[in-house]
Amino acid sequence: MKKYLPAVIIVLSLVMVMAPFASSASTVTLPPAPATLPSIEYNYNGTNESITGADWISFFSSVIDNTHYVTYSFNTSTQYLIVYDLNYTGMNPYGLQFINALSSIGTPTLKNMTQAFNDTKNEGSQVKGYTDIQALDAGAYPGFSFSKPAVKPVSQDYVDIGIIVAIIAGMVALYFVFNRKK
Repeated sequence: MKKYLPAVIIVLSLVMVMAPFASSASTVTLPPAPATLPSIEYNYNGTNESITGADWISFFSSVIDNTHYVTYSFNTSTQYLIVYDLNYTGMNPYGLQFINALSSIGTPTLKNMTQAFNDTKNEGSQVKGYTDIQALDAGAYPGFSFSKPAVKPVSQDYVDIGIIVAIIAGMVALYFVFNRKK
């Protein structure tokens, strides 16, 4: 038994080190956008304004699909979930931030919607540890806490390299434990 104790300790250590990196993320199937997007109402200076589907299409094609603003290229069938909830009936938390900013700017013109986007981009997103623009640039939907970045941050690459080094070191240590001569 004493012969195997170092090997058991090494294997248990590796398992404990690797456990936090195991993927436990649940995958949520994102529904495609409906044929027509619902209008969203908001109040500007006591007047009810409405963002129509055409306004959203113009905003998304000019801002979200423009690499000057967002570097990640979203799937066009689900990109409206950046602001809408999963049922496309209302706004998600990021969409509400956007609407609140727009309600203090003005009518839903492309210029005003772009300004609202710029005003909200540095606010905290629902994606843990990311601002709205960081989440968008990483390919995550900032209004959903379950959304995971599609583009790993640089620090994640170092974690992956560390895991590989730990596995190789463990294999070398196990080799010498089991192949040493008495």
